[in-house]
Amino acid sequence: MDNIKLNNHLLIPCIGFGTFPQKDELFVSVSEAIIDGYRLFDTSDNYNNEDFLGSAIKTHVIQNTTDNLIVISKFSQPFRTRILKQCFAESKEKLNNYLNIYLLHWPYPFLWKTQWRIMEDLYLSGKCQAIGVCNFEIDKLRALLKICRVKPAINQIERHPMFQQNDIVNYCKENGIQVMSYSPVARHNKELFNSKILKRIAEKYNKTVNQVILRWDIDTGTIPIPGSRSVEHIKENIDLFDFSLDKDELEQILSLESGKRIRFDPKTRFNWKEKIRFLFLRIIMCFR
Repeated sequence: MDNIKLNNHLLIPCIGFGTFPQKDELFVSVSEAIIDGYRLFDTSDNYNNEDFLGSAIKTHVIQNTTDNLIVISKFSQPFRTRILKQCFAESKEKLNNYLNIYLLHWPYPFLWKTQWRIMEDLYLSGKCQAIGVCNFEIDKLRALLKICRVKPAINQIERHPMFQQNDIVNYCKENGIQVMSYSPVARHNKELFNSKILKRIAEKYNKTVNQVILRWDIDTGTIPIPGSRSVEHIKENIDLFDFSLDKDELEQILSLESGKRIRFDPKTRFNWKEKIRFLFLRIIMCFR
């Protein structure tokens, strides 16, 4: 499998394994994923599965002496901002110390700059190998780059052929930030999987539509993190390295852009009550 070099020179795989919303199923799916060649795993403190993932990885590593895994988790508890370092330590303990990359899950209003400074401290003290963000749009990235001591290595965003976010992808490329795609196959949206363009390309390469979409991510320089409980789909999702898409095919997939978001919109993710609570916490923190 090809590796991608982050802006701090850390090498990570070009495709990962998403663990949401699995819990005890991870003991089977993670073992299968490692056997099939996955070396990058993604979770979060609000998926409530870090302990399951940590146990699954540890069990497989002990049995098979695999030691080159990269594990990503996220800070998703804005009201625990004052103890963010403790939250990181808790995640790392649940993951049996397999925690390489730590991401800020959302640009929490009034709090994200403070959260990023704490995450910078974690990175600069050697507690993790890279830090990054999720769901940051260009305005937030621009603001972050103005004040950061450590440039984010990753921006994890929703991305699939119906919602390509190429403006953010291009901005990140220009600024040395690696884009990682969650919901890369749009949760198997019927409209997407019935695309004549994708079906035609899949037939040409004797692949599935699912594989064509994931190959599109890789060929456009982003890292997809598909997840699955199915052994068959886990194998299928990583069977991508015997073909690549040509320029014409990439242009055809570009035409599938429809602005159809599957997950949360960062602009409307938080309601006014939550924003007021974030502001109140920010004010309290300023006086302590």
